[in-house]
Amino acid sequence: LLRCGGDVLDNETQSSNDADSIDANGDDNDSETKSRDMYNKQASNWVRTEPRCLSDFTGRPVVFGMLEDVLNAQHDGSDSKGKVVLDIGCGEGYCARKVIEMGASKVIGSDISKEMIACALSTADGDDDRFKYYESAAGELLKGLNDNRDFLGIDSAEGAFDVAIAVFLFNYLTTNEMEEVILQAFQALKPGGTFIFSVPHPSMIFCHDKGAIFRLDSENKGYYSSRNEKITGIISTIDGTSLNIMSIHKTLSDYITAIFSSGFEIVDIQEAGVTEEHMILHPEFFESVKDRPLHLVFKLKKPY
Repeated sequence: LLRCGGDVLDNETQSSNDADSIDANGDDNDSETKSRDMYNKQASNWVRTEPRCLSDFTGRPVVFGMLEDVLNAQHDGSDSKGKVVLDIGCGEGYCARKVIEMGASKVIGSDISKEMIACALSTADGDDDRFKYYESAAGELLKGLNDNRDFLGIDSAEGAFDVAIAVFLFNYLTTNEMEEVILQAFQALKPGGTFIFSVPHPSMIFCHDKGAIFRLDSENKGYYSSRNEKITGIISTIDGTSLNIMSIHKTLSDYITAIFSSGFEIVDIQEAGVTEEHMILHPEFFESVKDRPLHLVFKLKKPY
């Protein structure tokens, strides 16, 4: 199994989660515990070093594209050390390894699953000081950073980072939880810092074609009435494996409201999906989801 922009479940765990839903007043801690237990149990199955699932081709490259100018830019003529990146919900470190490859000097990653953190350390080589990983829930971002600041090599969580990313994290969180994480990301960034995050496109709630390689079990569900509901679905890998997923539905307005309430400015928003290059690479794989918005990617800036 792979972590592919949604909760990936095997047959054993699916039955215990299919009926789960979280409304605005739901028990978020219970959902958090279930996610942690699931990831700890299956973490080693999610390690990958090359693109395999759909969002590795269609979503994450857009995130990396938005990072290019940020990781290569210098705040002033004296800044030549590279950027320090915060990876919130880092999983097994797939994106963390990429940002180091792109030129970041250091990446600090947090995840709710200790086993995912162990996989990240193992894959990156635990002796490489460019990578620092620690276990923490996303909603306790600042607390986790400050509690581990000696190990992480920071003086304080506030204003410590040039860049923050959250790649397919917010589909695990309720709207209120997401707002809290975005606010804490704002506080963790230096003035002028950049925050990039990706999520399933809100219109995916209308995508329930049985033959599609990315679809939700959302037939007869409403765009507004399903806010904060955990919806199951299917996503496929390039080798033809079908994986069970979950996503807590949000509207476009939910994201915009959370962004502006935190103090961030919007630099760019891109709808990500299948490109002509994808169709040339593997037309059979991408055919069922072509010409469809699959993901949203936001690039934000903390004002000076």
